[in-house]
Amino acid sequence: MSCTTGTIKYTLFLLNLLWAILGILVIIFGVLGWGAMPQNYAIGIIVLGGVIIFISFFGCFGTVRESTRLLWTYAFGLFLLLLAIIAFIYLSTPDVFKRYAMQGVEEQWRKELLEPGSMDRVQSVYACCGLDSAEDYIRIARTPPASCCKDSNCINPLNLHLTGCLPKVEEAFADEAITTTYYEYGLLSFDCIILVLTMMLAIHYHNRKRRFSY
Repeated sequence: MSCTTGTIKYTLFLLNLLWAILGILVIIFGVLGWGAMPQNYAIGIIVLGGVIIFISFFGCFGTVRESTRLLWTYAFGLFLLLLAIIAFIYLSTPDVFKRYAMQGVEEQWRKELLEPGSMDRVQSVYACCGLDSAEDYIRIARTPPASCCKDSNCINPLNLHLTGCLPKVEEAFADEAITTTYYEYGLLSFDCIILVLTMMLAIHYHNRKRRFSY
C-alpha cells in the first residue's frame, strides 16, 4: 500500500508542477493574444491561468507536507475549476478568433476607404487584396497598392494577389474549432485526473491519521 501511495504522491506532485506550468502558458497566451481576440475573452484566459497557478500551490504543499486539509482544499478548488471549464465550453462562442479576425478585416477596409494604406498590414500578412477580391480596389477607382503583390512588387501583374482578405482569414482559421475543442477537453481531462488523484491521496492520509490516533 505504501508503494502505491508513494507512486500517487509523486505522480500528483509532478502533475501539479505541470499544472502550474500550464497556468503560466495560459497567461502568456492571453497576454500575447491581447488585441487578437475580444478583450473579455483575453481577460478570462488570463484569469483562468492565474487561478490554475494559485490552486496548484495548495496541491504542491499539500502533497509534500501530506496535509489532508490542504489536499481537500485543493480538491475543492479543482472541482470549482472543473465547473468553470465546463461552463466556459458550454457558453463560449464558436470560432471566436475567426469571427474577431474577420471583423478586424472589415473594420480595416472601412478605414481604407477614408485612409488609403490602412489595409497594408492585413494584405501583407495574409497575402490577399481587398475585402472580397482585388476587384474591390477597381470598384473604388484605385490601383491595388504594393501590399497586394508578392514581395510588394506589382511590376509583374502575376504577383498580384487576387483573393480577398476575408476569404483568406476564413481559410487561415478553418481548423480553429477543432483545435480549440482539443485544448478545452484536454484541459478538462487533465483537471479530472488530478482531482481523482488528489481525492485518493487525501482519503489515504485521512485514514492513516485516524488509525494513528487509536
